[in-house]
Amino acid sequence: MCRLGGVVAALFLVLLSMPAAAEAPYPPGISAATIRTATLGAATVAAGGAHSCAVTSLGDLYCWGDDSSGQLGDGREPHGFGTPVRALRGAVQVDAGKAHTCAIDLRGAASCWGDDSAGQLGDGAETDQDSPVKVTGLSGRTLVEITTGARHSCAIDDEGAAWCWGDGSRGQLGAPGVRGSKTPVRVSTGSGMSDPVVDISAGRDATCATTAGGTAFCWGSDAYEQLGTAGHGDRDEPMAVAADGPMRGKIREVGVGGMQACAIDADGLAFCWGTHALGSGTVKPKVEPVAVGVTGTLSTITAGGEHTCGLDGRGQAFCWGEGAGGASRRAVPVGVRTASALRDLDAGDEHSCAFDTRGVVVCWGAGADGQLGTGSTSAAAVPVEVKGLPRPPAAPEGVQVRALDGGLRVFWRPPADMGSGEFLYFWATTADYGSTCTLAVATADGCELVDLENGRQYDVAVVVRTRDGITVSDLVTAAPAAVAPLPSDTPEPRRMAVSVLPGAGGGLPVTGLSPIALTAIGTLLLGGGLAALLVRKR
Repeated sequence: MCRLGGVVAALFLVLLSMPAAAEAPYPPGISAATIRTATLGAATVAAGGAHSCAVTSLGDLYCWGDDSSGQLGDGREPHGFGTPVRALRGAVQVDAGKAHTCAIDLRGAASCWGDDSAGQLGDGAETDQDSPVKVTGLSGRTLVEITTGARHSCAIDDEGAAWCWGDGSRGQLGAPGVRGSKTPVRVSTGSGMSDPVVDISAGRDATCATTAGGTAFCWGSDAYEQLGTAGHGDRDEPMAVAADGPMRGKIREVGVGGMQACAIDADGLAFCWGTHALGSGTVKPKVEPVAVGVTGTLSTITAGGEHTCGLDGRGQAFCWGEGAGGASRRAVPVGVRTASALRDLDAGDEHSCAFDTRGVVVCWGAGADGQLGTGSTSAAAVPVEVKGLPRPPAAPEGVQVRALDGGLRVFWRPPADMGSGEFLYFWATTADYGSTCTLAVATADGCELVDLENGRQYDVAVVVRTRDGITVSDLVTAAPAAVAPLPSDTPEPRRMAVSVLPGAGGGLPVTGLSPIALTAIGTLLLGGGLAALLVRKR
């Protein structure tokens, strides 16, 4: 059961024309990998059957809750009930199924662990694993999204091809005649799904995908009309969702749950279909998509067992269906009260989890197996904070850049919240590593970037690093400017590559996000590495 969101469903890796990662002047504890992980900002929380997982800003993957099949991935090391344990390092995306978990790492390779009763781990066996094992059969493929269902898993690669493995008894692998596979099989394109796949979601026994052409396709079990194909029954190859009217050719994201499926179109409007579609003010099953009654628009959607949740552009969550928001069945979306705006959201069988903008993970719903991460078995009708997860610092605020002759003077306000770890340093840098400076003082609020080209625009960011996390500020664009030459007998001023400045200085402020900077935060600061522009799953 996977959800995918974000402004753009990017299905390929971006190769940057920057210095090679080994040549970039990173300070200790920062690399292309850590910057990449910190700036992806999506697909970082997962709610499964009765367990949950989250990826920190440093790429450490933690899980908590039910571990009956090894789905926490910690090698069965002793741990407290409902307490997060580390399963994997270097992760960029995670998804949790009924009793297994899968993740994608920085190289675009997949690993899975937990229940393997139908080969859903993809390692060629049918043996439960309590620590991550590599998915085989995809050599040479770079994965950009992964999703997990009850007993099957699916992924898409950077060329837009879809792959599935595990249980195929209801056709959920999307390969005609294949009733199960211990390794990935290519999803059929023979019934019309010929455009590149940009989003994929595995539900209980069904799978849906969205193509670059804006069409949603589904396959697998249609027991609850969750395929949206107007009663055609189970399908073992993709079939287009009956999306007439405003949805046609505009779908950008899809989410599949236990008895329902939902989608968001290019305008941020949500539609659902199936037995627990709801969201439209009625509890009757819907064979074809119906509009969800959310005020405003949604940026992502996630379908759980019998409930669905969406996130709007302000970070406000809405849920509907069975047990949504800790209540009884809701036929229309209800707002979820959180202490801070959310940036990632996932619905599980009977609980949901989210990452907020402070880097805090919260969960709500059923808690009998410790899936809420509070160390208890209590349920929660409102979001509660997961205990024991490393928390990153807040981002530097008020970043400004002033022009110098052959350089830039950068100012910022140190964040009041340094998260859970000890402060290490600030690192200001141009996106192309033309100049950097590192300051190991928590109160530092500025430095100079030197040896730059006058008149050329540079994107500048400030990174704060603690022992538990890394956070990158918004990018600010500015250009060094020449000044009138000094008299010939005036000594050349000494230029410092690293300096601590007061929060004011000469020169005209040059601030604001350039058009490039709006998309660069997850790509420019990667030292020439490959940046997987992942979007949300489930």
